[in-house]
Amino acid sequence: MQATDIAVVGAGPAALAFAAFLAHSGYRLTLVERQSRTSLAEPADDGREIALTHKSVRLLQKLGAWQRLRKEEISELAEAQVVSGTSPYCLQFDDRGRGPLGYIVANAAIRRVLYEVVAQQANVRWQDCTTVSGLGLKGGYREVTLSDGDSLQVPLVVAADSRFSETRRMAGIGADMRDFGRSAIVGRVRIGEPHKGVARECFRYGSTLALLPLADPQVSSAVVTVPSSRSNELMGLSECGFAAHVAREAGFAPGAVKCEGERHCYPLVAVYSQQFCAERFALIGDAAVGMHPVTAHGFNLGLASAESLARQLRRVAGLDSDQALRRALGRYQLAHRLESWPVYEGTNRVVGLFTDDRAPARLLRKAVLRVSNHFTPIRRAVTWQLTR
Repeated sequence: MQATDIAVVGAGPAALAFAAFLAHSGYRLTLVERQSRTSLAEPADDGREIALTHKSVRLLQKLGAWQRLRKEEISELAEAQVVSGTSPYCLQFDDRGRGPLGYIVANAAIRRVLYEVVAQQANVRWQDCTTVSGLGLKGGYREVTLSDGDSLQVPLVVAADSRFSETRRMAGIGADMRDFGRSAIVGRVRIGEPHKGVARECFRYGSTLALLPLADPQVSSAVVTVPSSRSNELMGLSECGFAAHVAREAGFAPGAVKCEGERHCYPLVAVYSQQFCAERFALIGDAAVGMHPVTAHGFNLGLASAESLARQLRRVAGLDSDQALRRALGRYQLAHRLESWPVYEGTNRVVGLFTDDRAPARLLRKAVLRVSNHFTPIRRAVTWQLTR
């Protein structure tokens, strides 16, 4: 087997971005992924649309991935609106004519272009159709046992194998998990009126609806969040039934919405790892922080973690020195905690308040929207988070 400096477990967007950030770094990487390279090259549409901040777009441009997206795969987010309960009152966020708040791109498209970038790198070796069955520490190396009976002896292992990371568990790192008891049903819908680049978040009672504008001016991604006990009911609706549900929750006239394509269902569980690193081991992406999608920061934080860790490793002359590597991983952990913890906690508090249907919470929800709309510093702070 070829010598490897870094074994990356998983080949999702965060892992691929991490590998791309280390192109021409002198490090040799092996990506261990359960899917085949064919599946990675042509990822199936999973229904998920990703809201990208300007920072994330700049990072993707730096990697040469953004330039590979087709025009019809990019949608500008001009404005975001939030409503609560049955009230027509709306909290609005926009960048006051300075440009879009961000951009919306399908998860499958992001995965495809990142794979295209990494597939051209000479310093990357692929171990596809493979999982990790064991992880050990021997002297100055990590020993990774693979499901095909092979093994890797590497100076560093980076896990990016989902928020339910088995590799994280093998490394002895726990995670704080919050199961919201809810599921998100996602599917594209065509609406009678142009969306004009406006995203709409409707926190109704017993259900939440997000409408994300796509490149087609009359097509949006509908994300319906309900208690998991109702997920089978929503998935079992006919196209007309699901469209009627979306129209009702959005406040549209009956018949104004039509379904386009498949629906997908995802249970909502937020995860925050108790540590982002251990001896010769690091976590990035959802393996480090898995977000509730309501504030659309999951991918953005994952991409930031990949860039942050890669930047720290580039500052290390080599991975042989325990002390130098430990300092680099420590700097990464501190930086990513400072960036991710406020967003993670803030998101969970928003979800807790706006999915609480008790009378006191309903009153507080209304008050929060009105105060936020009329208190400029709050609106500016939220807008900055979206556009920075």
